[in-house]
Amino acid sequence: MSSFFNIGNGTRQGGVLSPYLFSRYIRELLSELEAARVGCCVGGQLINVLAYADDIVLLAPSWKGLQQLLSVLEK
Repeated sequence: MSSFFNIGNGTRQGGVLSPYLFSRYIRELLSELEAARVGCCVGGQLINVLAYADDIVLLAPSWKGLQQLLSVLEK
């Protein structure tokens, strides 16, 4: 167990800014996933990622589609 130390920057977990800042951080990634054009059709919309705060869910119609989305994430 280490001793206590102060952190000068950042946001606290559960802070009201955390979801906003995280979404700004991953906006480009979400755009890349959307551009992959792989996902599930729900109500006429192609959906391949659900993201809120620090949670991300990938949706794909097959394991090959999921592999394509994971390749985008890896890149």
